[in-house]
Amino acid sequence: MKKFRGFYTTILFCILFIFCFTYKEDIVNFVMSSAVQNKEVTLPNDTEVNFNNYEFGFVKETNDFHVKNRQGILNVIYTVLNHGISDFTFYCDKSYDGCLDELENISRDQVLLSTINNFVSPYNSYERVYFKITTYGEVNMTTDKLYSDEEIRKIESKIAEFETTNIKDNMNVRDKIKAFHDYLINNSVYDKERAKAIENGNDSENNNSHKATGPLIDGIALCSGYSDAMKIYLDKLGVPNYKISNSNHIWNLVYLNGEWLHLDLTWDDPVTTDGSNILLHRFFLITTDELMKLDKNGHDFNSIYYPETKTS
Repeated sequence: MKKFRGFYTTILFCILFIFCFTYKEDIVNFVMSSAVQNKEVTLPNDTEVNFNNYEFGFVKETNDFHVKNRQGILNVIYTVLNHGISDFTFYCDKSYDGCLDELENISRDQVLLSTINNFVSPYNSYERVYFKITTYGEVNMTTDKLYSDEEIRKIESKIAEFETTNIKDNMNVRDKIKAFHDYLINNSVYDKERAKAIENGNDSENNNSHKATGPLIDGIALCSGYSDAMKIYLDKLGVPNYKISNSNHIWNLVYLNGEWLHLDLTWDDPVTTDGSNILLHRFFLITTDELMKLDKNGHDFNSIYYPETKTS
């Protein structure tokens, strides 16, 4: 009888071993997935530097890092970037069946990710973003920052210098924005050589015209450099704002006196045939209706991403 009991025990063990070996990946995923559902996830404590506490229509701050739908994924990505976090892990909720597929799609959508980047401080924005997605619903997000600490120090020093020279106590917010708008245009030129190189797919220029250091430090800028510099200053003033972009251009949207207004420094600093430096105010704090009348094609954008631009 003992021999038969030992025989059946051996057979049962062998069957269990074969089952576990055959379905080991599914078993591991089940165990890991079950484990992460109850894992508490919070933001690090030291993430308030350059943090924007604004509510936007497209993405919002969240403290739910077990995502339950597509919007939840977008909100987590925005929150991580907005707080300047370089390495963060979040999870798919067990109720979200299509989570992994949606994450894969979002991680490959550079236009969408770049759009989310428009809502955060340039200091916290990414140059490259990476997602490591596991089959049991764990997502690790890491970023390479666009701005170094040294660049931030130089920008802050330059803005402080600007304010000392140009900002007066009796100025309202609009006056301060206009003063900075004029300062950037009067002290920089559009980088037409690099713009042409980018258009030809040969961007080999080694300068910072695509960042705020371009117009503020080097005196040369692309539209992204102008818009970054302006966003940094608007954030400093405490004015709700973000950048709007399409495949060819980027500019600023500003909430002032109860309405959202467009501000495009690039188009207010036109390239002239004789090389003269011209300062315009045609694209300074104008409504979406006014913008479309001036230049609809150059400022085409996806209103789903930027619902604050709704026209009258």
